[in-house]
Amino acid sequence: MLILIAVLLLGAASTALLSWLLGSCATWWFVLRIALLFLAFCVCWLLLYTLFLFVLGALIDQKKPVKKPHHGMRRLMVETMELILLVGRIRVRGEGLDRIDRKKPFLLVANHRSLIDPFLPLTLLKGTEIVYICKPEVAKMPVAGGMTHICGFPLIDRQNNRQALKTIFRAVGILTDESTSVAIFPEGTRNKTADPLLPLHPGSFSIAKRANVPIVVAVNRNTEKALKRFFLHRTRVSFSVVDVLSPERIAPLSTQEIAELVKERIEAKLKEAS
Repeated sequence: MLILIAVLLLGAASTALLSWLLGSCATWWFVLRIALLFLAFCVCWLLLYTLFLFVLGALIDQKKPVKKPHHGMRRLMVETMELILLVGRIRVRGEGLDRIDRKKPFLLVANHRSLIDPFLPLTLLKGTEIVYICKPEVAKMPVAGGMTHICGFPLIDRQNNRQALKTIFRAVGILTDESTSVAIFPEGTRNKTADPLLPLHPGSFSIAKRANVPIVVAVNRNTEKALKRFFLHRTRVSFSVVDVLSPERIAPLSTQEIAELVKERIEAKLKEAS
């Protein structure tokens, strides 16, 4: 939201300056000129900000390990996500957010249908430190690769068991040592099928058991339509917290049993939505 306000203010200032330089004219044309100039300058400032992000992402050395996540970059990333949602005419509704104890770290798990799925909790729970566990492909993406790296988002390669185990231990350390919440899509990849949910990876839930933190079970809804209709049509999406599994509740359960429980909660909410 702050970035949007900055763009609007810069657009207004640029419009006022150029209008003053151009001088007065017929009233009807003056009003139309102001409107067109304001729109043009806002678009220009948005493009300049986009260019800034690309340059910034390219300057970040992803080969250099991040000893301490850059909290300022995390805030910038969330602000940018808010801007993308606004420009894309994506309206987000949050449900059940009050069920989360935001003063303590937690493991967030949800279904995965779209690239914008991470945007929802990060913007709705703004001010709560959350890092997503990402696929290695994210590191190759312009802007996102550099931003997620400097923000301390761990990468998990599920094809390499040793590396995947290292990422799990890294996530446990983030939860316990940094008191930062961790989010993961237990399906492992985006669900592009007609099925409501792909099989869940039980290993994802071992993070919560090892760190002794609650599991926040959430559902992303309608996000698969958002990018297809980006900017052209308004899209309403939602992020719903359907259950919070306490450490005591999951302690006696195996990761497979937790996966089945989470799957049951998510599928029940998806059926309710349909």
